[in-house]
Amino acid sequence: MEAPVNRTATESAIAEWTTILGESGVLAASEVDFGASTIGAKRYIPAVLRPETQEQISEVLQVAQRWRVAVYPVSTGNNWGYGSANPVEDGSVILDLGQLDRISEFDPEMGVVTVQPGVTQGALRDFLDRHEGNYLVPVTGAGPTCSILGNALERGYGITPITDHFAAVTKIEAILPDGTLYRTPLSELGGAEVDGLFKWGLGPYLDGLFSQGNFGVVVSITIVLAPAPDTVTAFFFSTKDDAKLEALVPTVQAVLRALGGSVVAINLLNSQRMLSMMAPFPEDRAIDGVLPAHVVENLANSHGVPAWSGVGAIYASKEVARAARRTLKRLLGPVTDRLIFINQRKVNTVQKIARVLPGRLATRVKGMTDTLSGALQIMHGAPNDVALALAYWRSGALPEPGQAKNPARDGCGLIWFAPLVPIRAKDVRRYTDMIEKICPQYGVNPLITLTTVNDRCFDSTVPLLFDRRDPSATARANDCYRALYKAGQKEGFLPYRLNIHAMDILNTGNSGFSKLANQLKAAIDPNFILAPGRYVPSAKRTEI
Repeated sequence: MEAPVNRTATESAIAEWTTILGESGVLAASEVDFGASTIGAKRYIPAVLRPETQEQISEVLQVAQRWRVAVYPVSTGNNWGYGSANPVEDGSVILDLGQLDRISEFDPEMGVVTVQPGVTQGALRDFLDRHEGNYLVPVTGAGPTCSILGNALERGYGITPITDHFAAVTKIEAILPDGTLYRTPLSELGGAEVDGLFKWGLGPYLDGLFSQGNFGVVVSITIVLAPAPDTVTAFFFSTKDDAKLEALVPTVQAVLRALGGSVVAINLLNSQRMLSMMAPFPEDRAIDGVLPAHVVENLANSHGVPAWSGVGAIYASKEVARAARRTLKRLLGPVTDRLIFINQRKVNTVQKIARVLPGRLATRVKGMTDTLSGALQIMHGAPNDVALALAYWRSGALPEPGQAKNPARDGCGLIWFAPLVPIRAKDVRRYTDMIEKICPQYGVNPLITLTTVNDRCFDSTVPLLFDRRDPSATARANDCYRALYKAGQKEGFLPYRLNIHAMDILNTGNSGFSKLANQLKAAIDPNFILAPGRYVPSAKRTEI
């Protein structure tokens, strides 16, 4: 999205920011790889600012107001598939909050902790391990280098017991666009501890403005952690018959309603999504980037991939877990071909057996057990990058062993389409038909995951994978997103989260939402300098 850039004002602001942050605190975007994006976005980024304190952030924003230069805060910049570290508007200066990485106020009895933007999933796991914190990190498949705070503010979710990550946020501190500090009323009144234990605070719930919004720079959040249960048992199920999807969907809902305290989320994956985890992309068998139906069928048969696969976890005591397994067998048994239960002990046993198996069989078994082990670690609240390999299926160069995966840096082409779908058989079928019809028209393979966010609604993540080296493939993938959005709007399947190219979807003109959002933005940020265009419809900034 283009916006007028006053280069003279920007240069003057950068000079002042250099005085505040020092030479090392003001960098060119190329120095920190902040221009790369898996969605193929190309933005003009005049500079990257790297403050180390809240006070510096306040001063940075005051300078931005004075010169009316837009700044765009990011936590770690690893927002894969949604824009990475790129701003919505061209010419915005990046405010990199990765240096603010303090973990504080951990209460091992209550299970709450306060984190700054630079605290990653991996860093929080290490902190809890060092402090004997018997709690689960709210992990995602995005990997250990991604921000806890950033994901929560984007309303990310996972498969561990507190699935909705913003729901776990009890307290927010933010720097407003004029440089002043926002704190919640209970904390202002001297009740900081109880503020961290109770989400809704006192008076109007203003914390929500900072979630999928641009009303302030959030400098810390307090979150509730899920306690580690006595046992974590993964369960996997599948059906070879696509026609059984209509029976499987209400059964998933029945499982969540029967076992809501111990089974909190279930993923359903179609055959192509499973193949993306099990085999390299067969470029020589694709037509215009898309695998024909007979190729998918042959690959599925050779790798033992069913039409639909499901995965979930039981978080419970041993006694409750045994009862949950019986319930799962009773409910899932009639609508699946296979249902198995796996824990880390079983995976360790198979890994030992793989060491004495012959050649290719050993390699195949080891690959399977490594993937299972990675999935179990995530279920245990320990982040890893096993799921991140998906981004490399169509393009990108995998980094050397031991080096963190970075899909934006490594050339991967990935755009997430993430609509909400009712847990209703006829709706899920309409939705999958829509994806399978539209994606191939744009050279994109229809990879579908349906994740329960509660017992009423799936969030479906569809990775639009493409060759980012090819400008036409990049353009078609972005066109595919628009086509899916328009079709989903007609069918009632709308996204819960937007990428930086799609923020104009919320610019609905005279709607009540647009009017109120703009009025609030104008009151808090009259010069529209903070993350203009991000979720809140953008107004034109006046130049000085």
